[in-house]
Amino acid sequence: MRRNQKHIQLYCFLTIGILALSACNMPTQKAAPTPTPTLSPTSSTTPTATVTITNTPTTTPTATETPMPEPSATVTPQIVKAKVGRETNCRTGPAGNYNLVATYQDGQMLEVIANDLGAGYSYVQNPENPDEQCYLLTNNITISGDTSILPQITPPPSPTAAPYFNAAFKKIDTCDGKDYAIFTVENLGSIPFRSFYIRVTDQKADQSVEQVVNAFDQWVGCIIARDISPLEAGATGYLFSPYFKWNVNLDKLQVVVQLCTEKDLKGTCVIQTVDVNK
Repeated sequence: MRRNQKHIQLYCFLTIGILALSACNMPTQKAAPTPTPTLSPTSSTTPTATVTITNTPTTTPTATETPMPEPSATVTPQIVKAKVGRETNCRTGPAGNYNLVATYQDGQMLEVIANDLGAGYSYVQNPENPDEQCYLLTNNITISGDTSILPQITPPPSPTAAPYFNAAFKKIDTCDGKDYAIFTVENLGSIPFRSFYIRVTDQKADQSVEQVVNAFDQWVGCIIARDISPLEAGATGYLFSPYFKWNVNLDKLQVVVQLCTEKDLKGTCVIQTVDVNK
């Protein structure tokens, strides 16, 4: 019996030893390493400060990137002025057949709006009416300022193309003790006049004088103050009679004036009668 117990104990020790040796020889499982997350723009991991760094650095704009334009010296337009050098009519168009707007005297200052319209006229502001402009002969004014900045405008259509004029008595002048009559004449048509005929008749004395002239000069006494030839459209010239051989009675003067578009009373001619009643 005692021998059987020893065999049982021995058997138990052997069994335990075999089990222990088996346990030592069995492969063991290692714990899987915890992966270290790598951060990238597409990672779902909470980004850190390094995620926002890119290869192209951002810069803060400065005021020099969008400079403000500097003011130009031409913001305020220059005003072109004109001084009237002699009495001149200003009309709704660049010719004497347009309606009269105003008559400016020597020394009048005007503002020029447009210049050199191809017919020798300038377009000015009427100082008597700020809403009104008119045309006058450039030769009758002295312009100060840069006319190159002025615009070109299209004048209104001419109301008539037929030659026409208006003559008026001005005064009796004297040269070397001899009297003669002076008349003003304004070309109201659209073409120049180049000659005139004048006959002055004193109905009370029943005497007359007449002559043909190829110019419309301004005479002062015995001197030609201004050469006017031809008498352009819209321009004002002068008619003068021969010397009177008698004491003229101004209350009874009758004057026949004929203006023609060619010299020596040729071309198209227009006749007008003027009665002088002083």
